[in-house]
Amino acid sequence: MQNEQLVSQLVEKFGAQAEKVELNPAQPALVVDKSILVEFLKQIKEDENFKIDYLSCISAVDYLENGMEMNYHLCSIELRYKLTVKVKLDREKPEVPTIREIHPGADWHEREAWELFGIDIKGHPNLKTLLLPEDWKDGWPMRRDWEGNDDFVKMPEF
Repeated sequence: MQNEQLVSQLVEKFGAQAEKVELNPAQPALVVDKSILVEFLKQIKEDENFKIDYLSCISAVDYLENGMEMNYHLCSIELRYKLTVKVKLDREKPEVPTIREIHPGADWHEREAWELFGIDIKGHPNLKTLLLPEDWKDGWPMRRDWEGNDDFVKMPEF
């Protein structure tokens, strides 16, 4: 199955809950609502037509004025194609359900998104720091409006 066919079939199967995004033809993307994220990922993993069974990474993005996003970069090892699943988040109260029951490798990616962006991963049993000191109280350092603390050195503007 080609990427274009994959996206068409997913949009057909999930209707208005899966919206196609034009990005890179080599790795198509869909935007799904966070309310169906877990079921969506479970179905595309178990469905013989898709077999999207490998999570390569999760990335969080802060668009400042336009909210935040969680991006799930997935692929089918057997069928040899990739897919990015995007979930739009409210910047004031970003939250998304954990997917670690479907993809156990999501555990640390989700913890990193929580720790650095302040995205609440609902249902995650172990949200504690990975990269920052355990007593960190200076906000979310990967958010675009983070001003830093006393130790923070900003890049010079060119």
